[in-house]
This record gives sequence, C-alpha cells and structure tokens, in this order.
Amino acid sequence: MNLAVDRHLEGISAILAESFNRYYPDATVSLLPDASGKSLKHLLDGTVKAALISGEPEAAEDSLFAQLKRPIRREPIARDAIVCMVNRRNPVNMLSTTELGALLSGQEKNGAIPLVRADDFRLLSLLAATTGKKRGELHPWSCNSDAALIERVSTDKRAIGLLFRSSFEKALNTTNIRLLPLAKGEGRPCMPTQQTIFDGSYPLVTIVYYLYYPGDALAAGFGSWLSSSAGQKAFERSSLAPYRLVERTIILK
Repeated sequence: MNLAVDRHLEGISAILAESFNRYYPDATVSLLPDASGKSLKHLLDGTVKAALISGEPEAAEDSLFAQLKRPIRREPIARDAIVCMVNRRNPVNMLSTTELGALLSGQEKNGAIPLVRADDFRLLSLLAATTGKKRGELHPWSCNSDAALIERVSTDKRAIGLLFRSSFEKALNTTNIRLLPLAKGEGRPCMPTQQTIFDGSYPLVTIVYYLYYPGDALAAGFGSWLSSSAGQKAFERSSLAPYRLVERTIILK
C-alpha cells in the first residue's frame, strides 16, 4: 500500500510502517512524503490508498471529496504540536498566543522575525485558528526547508522559528537553539512536552489524522492497527503524543 504523509511526519511514519510489517510480514506500506496540503491530493487522485496528515482537512478539501462522491474515513490517531524556538541569545522568555498572533500579523514591531516553512499549509492554518487570525492576515518570513529555518534561528537572535514538534527533533543537536514556553491567552505558559500535548494545556496542539478508502482491506487494517495498543505505544515512544491512553496490565502477585 502507498501511504501519503505530510513531510514532517515521515520519520514516525517510517517507524509505524516497519512496526506494522513485523506484526504482518506479508503487508508492505510504502511512504510518499510531500508538503502538507498535497497529501490529500494524492489520496484524491488515487495515487495512494491512505494518507497521514496533521490537522483538520480544510472545508474546501472536504467539499471536493463530497462532490466527487469518494467515500473517505478519517480516524484521529495521535497528537502533534507547533513549537516555538529561538536563539539562546534571544531575550524573550515566553510568548502568549495573543502576542504570537500580533507578531505573525506584523502588528508587533519589536524587531523579531517569525519564520515558517514556505510550503507548510497546515501549520499556517493551525496558527491562524489558534491566534484568532485569518490565514491572509499572517505574514511570517518563509524558509524553503526545515534545515534552512533551523540554521537561521541558530545564527540570528531576532528569529523565532515555528515548526511541528516532529520536525523540531532535527534541531535537538543544535546547541544555539532553545524552546519557548507558550501560554493560551493570559493563561500559564508551558513547554510542549508529551503530557501537555496530550492533555491540551499546551496551546498549539493539533490532531494527526489517518484518512483512507474503507473498501481497501490493507488500508483499513493499517488504520485499525494505528488505533490499537500497539500503534498507540509507537506514538508514545515518538516525538508525538498518542491520541488515547495506552492500556497497561499490572499483575499483582
């Protein structure tokens, strides 16, 4: 089965496909990573039988599937988050979603440079929804790759980089970068840990969805496995958070 995935989910998707293959040796899942926003296009044109995306499909995407009468099932399987990273010399200690919205829309003129990946369609949609802005009101600077964004933040104390947490793992070995705690409105700021992502106390959380054609046995089977304890444990061991608590059995002697 070919599986389209938003590019930042490629690493965890490879682990999931490998784990699934160990459970079912006759099943093979091949990945098609692409810019967010294109994964559903691959599903729509029949290039793939399933897709893994971060965030809700846009209304226009849902409408297009409905118009073409293509039955699609959508299952929530994990939780991801947008992280805010800065250079260690940056004096900012925390941000609220209100401040972030003002920064992204150009209302805050403090010399800070917000950076996003140019083709990260769903990240911008989530930022707009969380900060109370429209997508057209957001005017961040764009980088052509995660590596370019991380490099810019590591060398420029004015830069504030916004990436999905699954992408930020690539920057862990960059000593010049630190994460900022974020607050929802006037709430208490917190870091994007697996626990705060799972319980929703971190403000920039999004759901990872698995979408597939229900008539395809392998696509449906892979979806069931992702929602099972085995699949959820794989998310628990990753940079993402599982969608539901993993059941554990404790034997008392």
